[in-house]
Amino acid sequence: MLNAIRRWLKRQAATVDRTAIATDIDDNGELEGSYLFMCTMASGIATIGLLCNSVSVIIGAMLVSPLMGPIVRLGLGIATLDIRRVFRALGTLLAGMGLALLVAILIVRLSPLRTPTPEILARTTPNLFDMIAATLSGLAGGYAMVRQRGGTIVGVAIATALMPPMAVVGFGIAVAQWRISQGALLLFATNFATIALSATLICTWYGFSGRGTRAAVAWQMLVGFAVMLPLGWPLAHALGDIARQARLLGTVRNTLTATLSAQSVRVLDLQLDDEQRAVEITFAAQHYDGADDQRLRKAFASALPAGLELHLSPVIMADPTRTELSRSALSAGINPMTPAAGAIDAATEAAANFPLPLLSSQIDAAARRLTLAVAPGADASLGSLKQMEDTLATRLAGWQVRIVPPPRPLPPVLFPRGSAGLGEAQLATLGLIDWATQRWNARRLLVEGRASSDGHGTPELAAQRADAVRDWLEKHGLQATVGSSYPLPDQAQAEARQGIESFRSVFVQVLGQ
Repeated sequence: MLNAIRRWLKRQAATVDRTAIATDIDDNGELEGSYLFMCTMASGIATIGLLCNSVSVIIGAMLVSPLMGPIVRLGLGIATLDIRRVFRALGTLLAGMGLALLVAILIVRLSPLRTPTPEILARTTPNLFDMIAATLSGLAGGYAMVRQRGGTIVGVAIATALMPPMAVVGFGIAVAQWRISQGALLLFATNFATIALSATLICTWYGFSGRGTRAAVAWQMLVGFAVMLPLGWPLAHALGDIARQARLLGTVRNTLTATLSAQSVRVLDLQLDDEQRAVEITFAAQHYDGADDQRLRKAFASALPAGLELHLSPVIMADPTRTELSRSALSAGINPMTPAAGAIDAATEAAANFPLPLLSSQIDAAARRLTLAVAPGADASLGSLKQMEDTLATRLAGWQVRIVPPPRPLPPVLFPRGSAGLGEAQLATLGLIDWATQRWNARRLLVEGRASSDGHGTPELAAQRADAVRDWLEKHGLQATVGSSYPLPDQAQAEARQGIESFRSVFVQVLGQ
């Protein structure tokens, strides 16, 4: 068998013009203006395709990328032990990479689109299969170059995808997300190294190294594969992680379906921490209460590995089947969606990625309404929560966004010394009180006027402040009752403890709905 393969290789080697082919490979890997121009165009196309999550545009960047030329030339230089050829190929490759990186960074900095898309994230977690694919592609590319079969080079360019990972590196640098850059750079290095070594192997088989240098090339191949081991280890580890996450996702789906069998459920997101000690599961359900939570946690306790900390984030939806698995380490892409489905997906992602713990979330697609109830332990002021609501409402154009704050005291309405007028600061506080009481469905309030005891704090001033606040609240549909006012029985001691400025105010308390 081996003799037959050896004879076939000799026959194949005898049919090629090695001098002409070497010249052609050198020409394709030369640093020229056309090469730099094509690197610029390919990087621009790849970056735009990645930002827009367009597969067809990204494939276009693969087709016009000229990086295969210097990489194959590098493989030829290693096979022929031509140091000058090796360094010229490396110089050409580094120039193209640097230019592509600068173009990608510039486009991302100028673009309003800076959210990592599925196409970007798909190039940040390379694994051992990527190395195997790059090796096979390198063998095919080297064979196509030697046999001068340009049509095969097109397929190899798509399979290895050299330019998109470099564009993702630029994206990560531009948005200061270093893990994205690190993962994409590992993918590019894997493709680059395996293609170069595969091209070296093909050139050696076709006799480019000559009889006198074949033993040296054999040692170089051993060294080359030894260099690949540092790349292979993290890639193999990543493949193992993906396999474990896939099994975990299957377990989560089966447990959710079996435990909440009376309704439709769908896993939206599955996140493992770096140490794989905690898992956060975001899922859509038609309804979810305390009993469901207890049953689900009990089921997960027996189904998941021991010692794995569990975080559940339910998203209440009328039809969970219309959602897809969202951004996670397991999502490799998204399916084409109608505009309505896209809006639902955006609302689902907003709920899944909300930065504070939630008691519940509800998406009403028909009414285009998103309601998020914040958990009591959340560390955020009423002003911060209202600002989050305004930001989400701007992002989800056409949707009504409601963030329900956890129960907490309303902010006091502070007044300047000796004043009972409603200025800009007082109106802003009253607006925040009105917003919070609307979210709580609380319309009955108790108003208590205060005045400081520093010479201007009269009972009349405290009453005027309370009346002004009450009148404003009633004009906005709230029922306000004026309670006890200045002076307090222990006013002096309270001012000493809390500060005199806090008593130039009106306190508002919720009485009920």
